[in-house]
Amino acid sequence: MTQKYCFAIIFLLSFGISVVKADQLNNQSSKNSKTVKEQMIVPEIPVPDIQPMFKLGVFGTLGVLHSSQSSGDYILESAMPTGAGRSDEWDLNNYSKLAVQLNGYFAPKFSGQFQVVTAYDATGDFQPEVEWVNLKYSFNQDAYLRLGRIGLPTFFDSGNHDVGYSYTWAHPPSELYYLLPIQSSDGIDAMYRSKFGQVRNSTKMFYGSNIHDGKHISTTSHDMWGIFDSIEYGQTTFHVDFQKRNTTTEINSSGSTDGGVDCTDISIGVSYDPDDWFVMSEWVQSRTKFASNAMYIGAGYHFNKFAPYVLHSQVTPGSLPQDYTPSSSGFDVLRIASRSQQTNSLGVRWDFKKNFDFKFQYDNVTLGDNSNGFLVNVPPSVTLYGSNFSLFSAVIDFVF
Repeated sequence: MTQKYCFAIIFLLSFGISVVKADQLNNQSSKNSKTVKEQMIVPEIPVPDIQPMFKLGVFGTLGVLHSSQSSGDYILESAMPTGAGRSDEWDLNNYSKLAVQLNGYFAPKFSGQFQVVTAYDATGDFQPEVEWVNLKYSFNQDAYLRLGRIGLPTFFDSGNHDVGYSYTWAHPPSELYYLLPIQSSDGIDAMYRSKFGQVRNSTKMFYGSNIHDGKHISTTSHDMWGIFDSIEYGQTTFHVDFQKRNTTTEINSSGSTDGGVDCTDISIGVSYDPDDWFVMSEWVQSRTKFASNAMYIGAGYHFNKFAPYVLHSQVTPGSLPQDYTPSSSGFDVLRIASRSQQTNSLGVRWDFKKNFDFKFQYDNVTLGDNSNGFLVNVPPSVTLYGSNFSLFSAVIDFVF
């Protein structure tokens, strides 16, 4: 752990009076995932003086992933080196994670957040990593400023991407997170919330940097900035974001880079949740040396402790500019731009015990006509273009 993170831990602990567990959930129906999200994230309003100075939360996931495709590995996140399929027919690594989150409340206007997640990483091991560490100053109930490592609310589930209990699916649609894997920023952000009649609006802005390590390539993003806006009206939520950054990609084996590329990302989402059922959809376009689009649409129904759902997600081939010329740096931009796949999913969530859920999900994945999709560890001599395979996921999530 680097010096700055050690300092952050000391800073948080030095103010300690007491440490308590996070509040227990009052209702275990899967339609209460919004409540779980609110508990796992630092509240966006000043905390009353009667609150303890520290709150400790623990969450995690245990799961198994099976793939019928034996010529390549299916991975849930782009940094994972192996997955279900060629390396292991039954993979226990991709889902499994354990995390601890400490929220500190130092004064009516000052608070802090520290989150460590242990999950399968680019090294092929489970190493603790600081996901969030930041300090927050609340001007009032509707505005704050934060400094440190901060989660980016690019998609509906981004803020709680590691908290499997907070969303209905076994995992968020992979196609979106393949396209835009950056989950946090080291820098500063600000939020302002307003209300106009029955319409509530929340606007966030950020500036910072990010390093994302993968098995074969690593990226360093500088001058990241963006704006996120969410509008709520009744049971309907609209979300839109715009981000820009300069990203340098490095091939780990050779050390060669692409010299840095200006990137622009736009995403739009809408969710409707009248309690008994829900439907939601998101779309993202990422522009680097090429432009790619990804989207999903999902729906489900809540009854008792069960929530069956269906989901469709896809990423389409990227479009290169007409004046594109291949580079000699070793980056196969044409192959990367051609990656495409679509997934149709059917699953069910069962809240079988307080603070626990069980999910079972079936995925049918179809690769693009000119692509191996996002499969990894495919032998160079193997072409899987246009092929179809099945995935089976069984997952247990918990939160305390």
